[in-house]
Amino acid sequence: MTRLSRLTLAVALTAATSTVAAAALAGSAGSANRGPAPHPVRPNIVLIQADDQTMNQFPGPDMARTRRLLIQRGTEFTDYTATTAECCPSRASLITGQYAHNNGVTSNQVGYTGLKGKGDVLPVWLRRSGYRTMHVGAKYLNFYREFAGPKVAPGWSNWFTVLSHTRYYDYTLSNDGNRGRRGHRRRDYITRVLAKEAHRLIDEYAPQQRPFYLQLDEGAPHVTRTDDPHGKCDLKAIPDPRDEGKFSHAPLPDPPSFNEEDMSDKPGFLRRAPRLGPIAKERLRAKWRCAVASLIGVDRSVKQVFDAIRRSGELDRTVFIYISDNGLFYGEHRLSKGKVFPYEEAIRMPLVMRIPKPYRDGAPRSERIHEPVANIDLAPTILQLAHAKPCAWGECRTMDGRSLMPLLTGHRRGWPSDRALLNEYRVSDVPDYSTCAFAAIRTATEMYVEHYRVVDRTTGECEDTLQKERYDLRKDPYELNSLCPGGMPDSCPHDETQAELEARLQRLRQCAGIAGRDKRVHGRPYCE
Repeated sequence: MTRLSRLTLAVALTAATSTVAAAALAGSAGSANRGPAPHPVRPNIVLIQADDQTMNQFPGPDMARTRRLLIQRGTEFTDYTATTAECCPSRASLITGQYAHNNGVTSNQVGYTGLKGKGDVLPVWLRRSGYRTMHVGAKYLNFYREFAGPKVAPGWSNWFTVLSHTRYYDYTLSNDGNRGRRGHRRRDYITRVLAKEAHRLIDEYAPQQRPFYLQLDEGAPHVTRTDDPHGKCDLKAIPDPRDEGKFSHAPLPDPPSFNEEDMSDKPGFLRRAPRLGPIAKERLRAKWRCAVASLIGVDRSVKQVFDAIRRSGELDRTVFIYISDNGLFYGEHRLSKGKVFPYEEAIRMPLVMRIPKPYRDGAPRSERIHEPVANIDLAPTILQLAHAKPCAWGECRTMDGRSLMPLLTGHRRGWPSDRALLNEYRVSDVPDYSTCAFAAIRTATEMYVEHYRVVDRTTGECEDTLQKERYDLRKDPYELNSLCPGGMPDSCPHDETQAELEARLQRLRQCAGIAGRDKRVHGRPYCE
């Protein structure tokens, strides 16, 4: 008997639970947006997250299965961004629905230790609402191991999580709190191991009456600090041995921003970057080829998970979400490594959602949605689908994001016509990048950035400053010509748009919650 049949027979016994779920959907402080009436069977939700996958790598020829199973049968969001383009802050926003200035994780340096309300996060909310929550991942949040060791993070029913830092082989993992070790045999390749465990969990728990949330956090295509025991991708993203060399002749993307010819429009701390020479370009080509080859394994995992769901009979009751946590620079704006900077290559990410028609309130499927959305919107969306609230132990988290269901169902009333999203980053005086603190506002047509602290070239420490960038994304999508040339504050246009961007940015830097949904938090402005 399928879960649908069992739940149909149990409707009379679960009426009270359905009433609570409907009330949760209507929401109070921090609840998800109102949407379609609760479906009688809450969906399973599978979220697959790549690590450092860029838009130029999605879906590409290396991800044909993902294109066929998710993109061609789902909805692609063309303007999805990470509100902080670094692993830990991005993942913190995923599980809190909040900007970094509210959840406390403003950089990788802060890590899991800085996360506010560690027991008040998405897996806790889902589990308390009746979901089985399963984490299968090469990473959770940076420095989780240092904080908690092999212990299961709050809210997870099942926990199969790598504890080592970005390794494809020779790693330690926690299996429901028990340490395990894998070596460098082909079968130990991390993407294979994660897919096998996700498959096993689906086989075990999909037939049960209880809905599940599976978060599969892939390791690829993040670089590693180790050698490749079966190929030539040392210190890079390591492909599955069966995929080694498949992109050995792939060209490095060459957008107009690559090795940007004229950086005179950029702030001083950025325009000093030298142009990339032949050796640097060759290193980037090798890095790129290993990265795209590693994504073949991720694509294979998507199909394995999808097929396991289909065999369980749960395909029509399962929502699939595919994302990347942030992008990576491959020579754009003369940046040969890293992320963080609020340029499109780092912040603009893939997002695909495959939602069965009943959970779209019967609305036809939209192939593409072009409104600006962000990682802070994922938790509110998942909660609305699950008929759950962002509350645990009597405390509710006020989320800054919006449920995407109005866009997916066509019920767009109340959705902002010109939504602005914040991008932010802040570290201590031990910088990893030449910028130490900035805030940016991004709309569908504009990007405006204020750098508040940058690295002093002499001391290597962060110093206070105010340097600006502004780009017209319609005319200049590759951000080649800042409208604030040289970065000096008085170099920006003295127009109405500039004044509006500056004012909105200052509001967003302090914002919390959504007007009409949440109570105001300590008099602070609402997010958009």
